[in-house]
Amino acid sequence: MQALTRGDYVVGPETIVERKTVADFHGSIAAGRLWHQMRKLGPGGIRPYLVIEGDSIFGGAVTPDSVRGVCLALTDLGVAIIRTENALDTAAWLHQLATRRRDGATRDRPVYAQRKRSPDMMPAEAALSSVPGVSTVTARQLLARFGTLRAICDADVHDLQCVPGVGPARAEAIFSLIRNQWRADGPH
Repeated sequence: MQALTRGDYVVGPETIVERKTVADFHGSIAAGRLWHQMRKLGPGGIRPYLVIEGDSIFGGAVTPDSVRGVCLALTDLGVAIIRTENALDTAAWLHQLATRRRDGATRDRPVYAQRKRSPDMMPAEAALSSVPGVSTVTARQLLARFGTLRAICDADVHDLQCVPGVGPARAEAIFSLIRNQWRADGPH
């Protein structure tokens, strides 16, 4: 444990959390110190979070419209807001956030790209399981049905849906990944 120059908790690499009770949140807004505290959280690639703890975010002297405006302005500044009910709930959120940061999850990688890969995973399985919504199990089922990644690439959406666990959305995601032309300004 050590004193921090900004925020209340450091829960992972470049991840800082400021914690406020609802009363403190309202007091910080009214006194004008909230913006100074929030500016200190975010420089240099820091992922800032604000935990607001208590029953109702509107339970203070600041009007509900002003509270909403402050929350929107904070999110515009890149500060993620987490609402908690009490200290125990806050602790659970902090633990979850620390676990995500320890495991290397970043906002630059989508959820499906954060899955841990088995060291014995074959390249075709890895390629297929990188598709949003396609797990390693589904990738293996596709390969078992079609035999090769090339055969999967040649399949149409209807053929892909013949595999258990591959519905219309997954089939379309696989088909789009294979068939959509890539351009520097995004998929087309």
